[in-house]
Amino acid sequence: MKMWWPKILLFILYSSLCCVTGAEEIISVFGYEGKEAQVSCSYDEGYESYEKYLCRNDCGSDDDVLITTTQGSKNRYSISDDTNKKVFTATISNLNKNDAGKYWCGVTRSGKDYYPAEVELKVVSDTCCDSFTKVQSYEGGSVAISCPYESQDQNNMKYICRRNQPSSCLQQALITSNNRQNTQFSLTDDKESRKFTVTITSLTQKDSGSYLCGVHRNTGLDVFSAVDLKVIENTCCDSFTKVQSYEGGSVSISCSYESQDQNNMKYICRGSQPSSCLQQALITSNNRQNTQFSLNDDKVSRKFTVTITSLTQKDSGSYLCGVKRNTELDVFSAVDLEVRENTCCRSSIKVQSYEGGSVSISCPYESQDQNNMKYICRGNQPSSCLQQALITSNNRQNTQFSLTDDKESRKFTVTITSLTPKDSGSYLCGVKRNTGLDVFSAVDLEVREWCCVKSNKLSGTVGRPLTMQCPYPPQHGTNRKFLCKGDHHRNCTDMVTSQNSSGQSDVRFTLLDDVSSSSFSVTITELKAGDAGTYWCGSDSQWTFGNYTKIQLSLGKRATQLQCS
Repeated sequence: MKMWWPKILLFILYSSLCCVTGAEEIISVFGYEGKEAQVSCSYDEGYESYEKYLCRNDCGSDDDVLITTTQGSKNRYSISDDTNKKVFTATISNLNKNDAGKYWCGVTRSGKDYYPAEVELKVVSDTCCDSFTKVQSYEGGSVAISCPYESQDQNNMKYICRRNQPSSCLQQALITSNNRQNTQFSLTDDKESRKFTVTITSLTQKDSGSYLCGVHRNTGLDVFSAVDLKVIENTCCDSFTKVQSYEGGSVSISCSYESQDQNNMKYICRGSQPSSCLQQALITSNNRQNTQFSLNDDKVSRKFTVTITSLTQKDSGSYLCGVKRNTELDVFSAVDLEVRENTCCRSSIKVQSYEGGSVSISCPYESQDQNNMKYICRGNQPSSCLQQALITSNNRQNTQFSLTDDKESRKFTVTITSLTPKDSGSYLCGVKRNTGLDVFSAVDLEVREWCCVKSNKLSGTVGRPLTMQCPYPPQHGTNRKFLCKGDHHRNCTDMVTSQNSSGQSDVRFTLLDDVSSSSFSVTITELKAGDAGTYWCGSDSQWTFGNYTKIQLSLGKRATQLQCS
């Protein structure tokens, strides 16, 4: 009988020390890898002077005891006891995933130890998150970051921090819902939609990077959503389309876009800063016309066209074609507009001819323009030249104008016939360019009044004879000579010729040709009152300038014999 008592006592002692059978409460503790976790355990009054400890597993061996208040600190563990509050706190530093699991808060006493709490420690990675929201904006501009949260967090503190380490996010918060505005950041909380919005102004590229939207939880870890912010240089673009036009004219700017943007708003602005382009839009697809600008969207070809009228040189400069994106940044293409003075050119070719005759205007062009349309217009305004073309290479002939194109010599020639003084003035030879402005060369045409080698005034007496002398070039010795009467050489009736006297209507006129002196004379045997007027005598049926004599005959009362000198 005596042999059984020591065994019974040993079994009772082992049962009281080998394991924990229960605790007054269960505590959940969370910590991040690489950081620390604090386990705070309350105990009953009367245990202030007792040793406290933190242990793992079933606390059945010394190895399970991690730290005691007698030790104070050991390796990664430390412990402190606030006897006034009757709370002792154990701290585990440099957490790793293996630290996760069950712990016990223990109080050493005789017999069975007292375990005021069971602890469940969860260790999570100090990074966030599996996914993130991508946000972009421009230098100098602003951005609004929208952060959703759960309904249970409506009244909890919200905040935002840089980088993606949840453990230090609240301590490094840029702004919180308790302090909603500072120089660069502001925070608004829409509890109805369960979203808080952080607005960042005066952006620089240094603001690019990772951000965490945080919601503080009174128990457990705070909850986060991740944002990646990219701040782009506030200029656009790597390339641009060059467009040219003339003062007083108009220009059409074509802006292409992607198929996904067919129903999105389109717009155009001046300058090259995307951040303020929409706010400063000159016109949008929602408001398609104003005094100077109009916008047309061709969804089939995925191009919208902005037409600018009444151009001045002040309209020259950079423009951005913009397409509104509902998520992410708007997309842009750049245009450089040059408005030129509506005159051409610095130099001109001078061409002369005479009324009634013709002239050929030669217009050179570059090899690249061989197959392009050529044309000519009056004046010196390039903007309206094609619309007012007198003739084009697509329509090469009309009553007065004809056009021939010699591609080998790269010259086109415009011939103008039946010239009058009204044809005098400035002309532009134009070559149509498919891209860019048409190219021009200037011509100044002077149509001179047809005149003669010599102009004489003669007077005679009715009833008396009169002789007119008409010189001609020596090479015209065998040419037909003639005298005609009329106010103008183009409207002149032959009075006598050297070749056909039989058909002569007035026998009073006789012509005598002296080839040796390169001159012929015409005698009127008996002047009549109707003989007064303008006569033309010559030897060139083509009426070439300079081969004629103009004679103005008047009749007086005295008989006078006059000869042309």
